[in-house]
Amino acid sequence: MRNSKHFKGFANWLDSKVEKHKGQIEKYGYLGVVLFVGIPLPGTGAWTGSLIASVLEMDRKKTFIAVLIGIVMASIIMMILSFGLIANVVG
Repeated sequence: MRNSKHFKGFANWLDSKVEKHKGQIEKYGYLGVVLFVGIPLPGTGAWTGSLIASVLEMDRKKTFIAVLIGIVMASIIMMILSFGLIANVVG
Protein backbone atom coordinates (compact mmCIF):
# COMPACT_ATOMS: atom_id res chain seq x y z
CA MET A 1 0.00 0.00 0.00
CA ARG A 2 2.91 2.35 0.63
CA ASN A 3 3.79 2.35 -3.07
CA SER A 4 0.25 3.06 -4.28
CA LYS A 5 -0.61 6.71 -4.74
CA HIS A 6 -4.23 6.06 -3.69
CA PHE A 7 -3.40 4.26 -0.43
CA LYS A 8 -0.13 5.96 0.56
CA GLY A 9 -1.82 8.31 3.07
CA PHE A 10 -3.74 5.45 4.64
CA ALA A 11 -0.58 3.32 4.88
CA ASN A 12 1.28 6.19 6.57
CA TRP A 13 -1.60 6.63 9.02
CA LEU A 14 -1.48 2.89 9.83
CA ASP A 15 2.27 3.04 10.35
CA SER A 16 1.94 5.93 12.78
CA LYS A 17 -0.75 4.03 14.73
CA VAL A 18 1.45 0.96 14.96
CA GLU A 19 4.53 2.92 16.02
CA LYS A 20 2.55 4.83 18.65
CA HIS A 21 1.27 1.71 20.45
CA LYS A 22 3.90 -0.88 19.55
CA GLY A 23 5.94 -0.42 22.74
CA GLN A 24 3.02 -1.23 25.03
CA ILE A 25 2.35 -4.53 23.34
CA GLU A 26 6.02 -5.46 22.94
CA LYS A 27 6.58 -4.94 26.66
CA TYR A 28 3.75 -7.21 27.84
CA GLY A 29 3.29 -9.60 24.89
CA TYR A 30 -0.11 -11.25 24.63
CA LEU A 31 -1.25 -9.70 27.92
CA GLY A 32 -0.49 -6.36 26.29
CA VAL A 33 -2.79 -7.28 23.39
CA VAL A 34 -5.57 -8.20 25.85
CA LEU A 35 -5.18 -4.93 27.76
CA PHE A 36 -4.82 -2.82 24.63
CA VAL A 37 -7.99 -4.23 23.10
CA GLY A 38 -9.84 -4.53 26.42
CA ILE A 39 -9.56 -0.92 27.53
CA PRO A 40 -12.28 0.89 25.58
CA LEU A 41 -10.55 4.07 24.44
CA PRO A 42 -10.53 5.70 21.01
CA GLY A 43 -7.88 4.13 18.79
CA THR A 44 -7.61 0.97 20.83
CA GLY A 45 -9.56 -2.03 19.72
CA ALA A 46 -9.54 -5.35 17.98
CA TRP A 47 -8.52 -4.01 14.60
CA THR A 48 -5.59 -1.93 15.84
CA GLY A 49 -4.48 -4.61 18.30
CA SER A 50 -4.49 -7.21 15.53
CA LEU A 51 -2.56 -4.89 13.25
CA ILE A 52 0.15 -4.28 15.83
CA ALA A 53 0.39 -8.00 16.66
CA SER A 54 0.73 -8.73 12.95
CA VAL A 55 3.53 -6.19 12.56
CA LEU A 56 5.27 -7.71 15.59
CA GLU A 57 4.84 -11.16 13.97
CA MET A 58 3.05 -12.65 16.97
CA ASP A 59 1.43 -16.07 16.66
CA ARG A 60 -1.98 -15.79 14.96
CA LYS A 61 -3.83 -18.29 17.14
CA LYS A 62 -2.58 -16.78 20.40
CA THR A 63 -3.29 -13.28 19.11
CA PHE A 64 -6.82 -14.31 18.13
CA ILE A 65 -7.48 -15.59 21.66
CA ALA A 66 -5.94 -12.46 23.21
CA VAL A 67 -8.03 -10.17 20.99
CA LEU A 68 -11.17 -12.19 21.76
CA ILE A 69 -10.56 -11.89 25.52
CA GLY A 70 -9.94 -8.16 25.06
CA ILE A 71 -13.21 -7.73 23.15
CA VAL A 72 -15.13 -9.51 25.91
CA MET A 73 -13.39 -7.35 28.52
CA ALA A 74 -14.21 -4.11 26.66
CA SER A 75 -17.80 -5.26 26.15
CA ILE A 76 -18.26 -5.95 29.85
CA ILE A 77 -16.74 -2.58 30.79
CA MET A 78 -19.01 -0.73 28.36
CA MET A 79 -22.05 -2.72 29.51
CA ILE A 80 -21.39 -1.82 33.15
CA LEU A 81 -20.89 1.83 32.27
CA SER A 82 -23.97 1.92 30.07
CA PHE A 83 -26.23 0.24 32.60
CA GLY A 84 -24.94 2.57 35.31
CA LEU A 85 -25.71 5.60 33.19
CA ILE A 86 -29.15 4.31 32.23
CA ALA A 87 -29.96 3.52 35.87
CA ASN A 88 -28.97 7.06 36.91
CA VAL A 89 -31.04 8.67 34.14
CA VAL A 90 -34.14 6.53 34.65
CA GLY A 91 -33.95 6.02 38.41
